[in-house]
Amino acid sequence: MADYLDEMIGDAKTIAVSGHIHADGDSVGAVLATYLYLKNAFPGRTVHPYLDGASKSFSMLSGLSDIDSVFTVPEEPYDLFISLDCGSSDRLGKCEPLFRAAKHTLQFDHHITNTEFAEENHINSAASSTCEVLFDFMRKEMIDLPVAEALYTGILHDTGVFKYSCTSEKTMCTAGFLMSRGIDTATLIDRTFYMKTFSQVKTLGYALNKAEQVLGGKMILCVLTAADMRAIGATVADTEGIVSELRTTEGVEVAVFVREDAPETYKFSLRSNGRVDVSSISASFGGGGHRLASGFTAKGNLEDILTEVYAMVMLQL
Repeated sequence: MADYLDEMIGDAKTIAVSGHIHADGDSVGAVLATYLYLKNAFPGRTVHPYLDGASKSFSMLSGLSDIDSVFTVPEEPYDLFISLDCGSSDRLGKCEPLFRAAKHTLQFDHHITNTEFAEENHINSAASSTCEVLFDFMRKEMIDLPVAEALYTGILHDTGVFKYSCTSEKTMCTAGFLMSRGIDTATLIDRTFYMKTFSQVKTLGYALNKAEQVLGGKMILCVLTAADMRAIGATVADTEGIVSELRTTEGVEVAVFVREDAPETYKFSLRSNGRVDVSSISASFGGGGHRLASGFTAKGNLEDILTEVYAMVMLQL
């Protein structure tokens, strides 16, 4: 790698690091890995990590307690803002104004739909995760155990514990290097990927009970309305992983999970078993992601939106 993250920092004295809204494992891992790496490499600099909605399941990772989830606005614009795992600037949520105000911007991502919105963009859609992308830009001697754990977490979450098709030989080599730093992989995988709170278990059960097969059984759909969420006391974080469970249904080509976040505002999560490119569907609604995993937010009548989604899926079946 010709350029290292260290060299991209330049003379920046104040640095912000953020991932996307509703942070998943890759976003959490990328933000923490970058934050911890920069603290190691530049002890005299101010590095401010932001994250929206990081699950408590990541509490074993170093640096999580330093995360700013209230989005404190600094007195002066940051010298550098690093965006991680965001396909577009609006995915930064409340951090987008801080990003736009920063003197310089840099991003690392692996989404094929990335809009290259930063001054300097490092996008590798062939990588399994943003954490795998980041690994290539880090000096290996600076990757200690906490940084390795964060990177490994991002990789294992976006590969579904190394079983999704995005897992490559390079992915496994990267994971092997990170393991050499002394990661307790069994505990890390169990606590951050498999372990669920009781509320998550109840929400999953409720969602699976509401699921229905459509399009002749080729698609499985689950919709949780705002009323459903209130009835079971579920949070947004409690819905994490539902669409992945739906995808495992025999005979299904596409799984769709829909959550009502506000009146006539719906968050769609799509997963494909290979035949359908769901990134193209999400892109048509202003969203993005990958060929087999994508998402978008849409406003309007739910039945009308679903009718459009059904038609797009049918075109690929």
